[in-house]
Amino acid sequence: MFEINHNLLNSLYSDDIIYHYTKASTAIDYILYNQQLRFSNSLSSSDPIESRKASRSIVYNGEQANRKQTVKEVEEVNLLDSFIENLETTFLQICFCKNSMNDDIDSIPRFKGYEESLGFTKLRMWDQYADRYSGVCIAFSKDKLLELNKSLDIYSKDIEYCNFQDIWFKKIGDIQGNHLINVGLDSYKEQIKKKIIDSWFCKHIDYSGENEFRIGALFNKEKCTLEILRNEIVSNQTMLDIKNCIKAIFVSSYANYKQKNELLNYANSLNVDLIEIKWNYNSIEAIDYKREKEFYSSFLNSKNS
Repeated sequence: MFEINHNLLNSLYSDDIIYHYTKASTAIDYILYNQQLRFSNSLSSSDPIESRKASRSIVYNGEQANRKQTVKEVEEVNLLDSFIENLETTFLQICFCKNSMNDDIDSIPRFKGYEESLGFTKLRMWDQYADRYSGVCIAFSKDKLLELNKSLDIYSKDIEYCNFQDIWFKKIGDIQGNHLINVGLDSYKEQIKKKIIDSWFCKHIDYSGENEFRIGALFNKEKCTLEILRNEIVSNQTMLDIKNCIKAIFVSSYANYKQKNELLNYANSLNVDLIEIKWNYNSIEAIDYKREKEFYSSFLNSKNS
């Protein structure tokens, strides 16, 4: 009776829609209140592969290994090492989940039977990122997010899922001294930057079920958002503006009623749907929370009048 609206369902089934899972308290107190998503440093990721920097040294081969390096060569190696270090330590990211699009399907006729095609139904994501099935998932327009935040010099891409050998090739390890001598500092920096950017968008194949889209940026003090913490004005956080980018809000049935009501207020003010995800022993349901609540409120009012 209160199933998710068919038009909404099909508007969400699009390459443009991406989803962000989080705690209900985070969605209410920060994301929806400030209309912003916070970037986090990639080195703070819980992924032990993603969060570790390589132990790096300079490697020379052949004749180059048997001679003393010039002052210029040493300086260039140090500059290159600092360049790599800066890219690795200042990369910030926000992670989203995509729909599983099927080229043979232009639209979804119903929710039942097509649950796995949609990015808001992923059990692992609800468990790991949405407070053990008690949190929130927010649907965004990818195109609007990227357009709105162009000033941040955004890097964005689908995550490529790789085995350990592929990851080994993608990550920057030792500096190759022979190659530096052959191509020069500027050319080597361009090659390394391209490779490092590519490495920001790969994860181990075991994470492939997350179907991730990532938005990244390099930390820039001048582009940080002003905040007041402990009565002090600070500017050390990079934020992604989400104004007019939200397409729908999903809340777990395990969230408490206070949280659901606060989310409903935000949904009304943003003119978007609030969908409740109800967990059953053999399936899930996507319920229009606003319509359901209005129905029961009118039913109780008529009963008491």
